[in-house]
Amino acid sequence: MCGIAGLVGDNIADKIPVVRSMTDAIAHRGPDGEGIDGFDNCLLGHRRLSIVDLATGDQPMYSPDGKKLIVFNGEIYGYKRIRSSFPDYPFRTTSDTEVILALYERHGSGLFERMPGMFAIALWDQDRQELLCGRDRFGEKPFYYAFGTSGEFIFASEIKAIIASGLITPEIDPESLTHYLQHLYVHPSRTIYKNIFTLPPAHFLVYAKGAVTISRYWNLPRTNPSISLDEAAENFSTLFRQAVKDQLIADVPVGAFLSGGLDSSLVVAIAAEQQQQLKTISFGFGNEINELPYAGMVARKFNTDHIEIQQRLPDLGDLLLEMQHIYDEPFADSI
Repeated sequence: MCGIAGLVGDNIADKIPVVRSMTDAIAHRGPDGEGIDGFDNCLLGHRRLSIVDLATGDQPMYSPDGKKLIVFNGEIYGYKRIRSSFPDYPFRTTSDTEVILALYERHGSGLFERMPGMFAIALWDQDRQELLCGRDRFGEKPFYYAFGTSGEFIFASEIKAIIASGLITPEIDPESLTHYLQHLYVHPSRTIYKNIFTLPPAHFLVYAKGAVTISRYWNLPRTNPSISLDEAAENFSTLFRQAVKDQLIADVPVGAFLSGGLDSSLVVAIAAEQQQQLKTISFGFGNEINELPYAGMVARKFNTDHIEIQQRLPDLGDLLLEMQHIYDEPFADSI
């Protein structure tokens, strides 16, 4: 998990302290490093949790010609295969971030439909004077944006970072509040504030000349009603194994949360084929919720390096105070 933030507007090069306030507000997303860089009319900030290319993968990252600048939160699955399709690109790092820059050079905003993974991206093109932002297909990574009192375009991984800019005064949205009172959560296409917005999953945003254009780049594929059960099972097995393999790529140790249930046990079973002594972690909560025996059975089955952690139940009052800070918005759905 990393965090991104930024500003676009006229003559904002002196607003580095503003962007730093934003990245400080989401420091928990990236304890391994921070960076702020940009041009006279665009500043991008990043908080890094180092997973891939520990030595040269810092952000914001420039393109080789120095005219594009990117901040990126997430992971591009199978990025090494994508990178191999650019034999002439002058890569300077081994990171998936630079692969995104290469895709942009070749495909422009069409890069998103060619990029599997979980991501929130902001890419400034100095020649075109536009900011291109995108969010992954299922919205695993968050992306919020707003407009400042002087017309600045503001974006960040969390709402608290936008508020920390000091450039807007958030206003409660009555429609979002109504939805919350009915359903116990804010509708995913809105925020609790009328002047802070979220980019929908599978969409990209272009900000240029003071205007925002939002486009959809992906839809759920059509089903194939003629496929047999055996064919469907074989296709699922192939796709699932490849997905797990792609997500094991990292320059730090990779582990898996293991509850002993079907989902996590299946992930561990496939991952253990690819990685010997896979590290697995399970949590127990005393007698209230104890899945440790089931997780232990799976860990022994696949010979993982298993860690069990017993967590005492926290004080409910303290937990509620902490959760309101984490969520940024009211949330009461217990499911």
